[in-house]
Amino acid sequence: MELTPEQQAVLDGSRGPYMAQCMRWLVEWGRAMGARRLVRVDNTHCLLPVPNKVADGASAETIRRYVDNLRAAAREPVAPGCYATLHTAFVTLDGLDVPENDPAQAKLQRELGELAARSGFIPTYTCAPYLVGNVPLKGEICAWTESSAVVYANSILGARTTRHGTESALAASLTGWTPEFGVLLDENRRGTLRVEVSAELRNPTDWGALGYFTGRIAGLGIPVFNGLRRPSQDEAKQLCAALATSGGVTMCHIAGITPEAPTLEAAFHGRVPEEFVTFSEKELRETYASLRSFASGEVDSVILGCPHASIREIARIAALLDGRRVAPGIRLWVDTARITKGGADAMGYTAVIERAGGRLLCDTCPTNIRIPARRIVTDGFKQAHYARGMTGAEVIVAPTEACIRAAVAGRWPGG
Repeated sequence: MELTPEQQAVLDGSRGPYMAQCMRWLVEWGRAMGARRLVRVDNTHCLLPVPNKVADGASAETIRRYVDNLRAAAREPVAPGCYATLHTAFVTLDGLDVPENDPAQAKLQRELGELAARSGFIPTYTCAPYLVGNVPLKGEICAWTESSAVVYANSILGARTTRHGTESALAASLTGWTPEFGVLLDENRRGTLRVEVSAELRNPTDWGALGYFTGRIAGLGIPVFNGLRRPSQDEAKQLCAALATSGGVTMCHIAGITPEAPTLEAAFHGRVPEEFVTFSEKELRETYASLRSFASGEVDSVILGCPHASIREIARIAALLDGRRVAPGIRLWVDTARITKGGADAMGYTAVIERAGGRLLCDTCPTNIRIPARRIVTDGFKQAHYARGMTGAEVIVAPTEACIRAAVAGRWPGG
């Protein structure tokens, strides 16, 4: 790679051993991906995950090295001019009354968060940073973790970010550079799969179905959707999350809607393929059915807010629950960012949800901290997909109203 004198100096240790390690991560990754140079990064979204249940079975030495590395990252200052937010994949929480919540890990999470905040990171602790202030402009170079947020940044905001892991996003935040490859380059943002949509998408979960269907076909490609109306923010969020769940999609285009696709021709850089896949009412029904692992009967968990719920979604959930009561034995979780919950508290939505027997869970989600569940109903295709593998639960994915009905009834209808 072609390094500037400043970059080479950091690699040689001018800013200490940890920063040299960060530069090695970026350079070695860039070489592996065929990058010619490192470019200045404007915006990052990073993981700072405590070990928690992920460390089960790991040796004490492995955990110690892991935690020491996180502490070293949290003590380094964020690069000048870089807007850096944090989220945590396995955060643990004070006061969460489940055995999976480890008080020692909660203490470590507080320590790391406080160190990082003093270093210039903003601990938003959400998988949807664009809901709480991190909204990069079109063309900004970013280094984001969280696959669903990466798709949203590239596709809906027109920013530019490859998919980052923990080490590379932290290294980009601290050095201020990231390897230039993939969708950071104009030529790699051209659509590769044409999807003609004739199904009527009535709610955010339907948009998730479109994403889940398409991700399985697109793989690592860039799908282009034709025939869609403009999505709401919550609909776009579900589309992007599902694309990154069933496939390795980094971005998509919605012809006539997204920043780089004013026309179908623009999305494909002038080379529109004649072949296409169709998403009709038939594919919509089949995609819902593909994740349904039970037909009817009792449920024990209803999970809303994957990716994290917006204030608009929380308001809607509160309206649906107002004057009703969650059935005994049912856990109704509404996952959201702490910043969003503050707004919900002030507006009275939290009180309505809690009065009905639900709970707002901040900074994480039940699946990430492995809260056991036997049967889950959820309005997120991402949540349904990962809950099956991570908790072993049976799942049904359905629009929000149906999820609330299941929470109140204590069962999925028909059994």
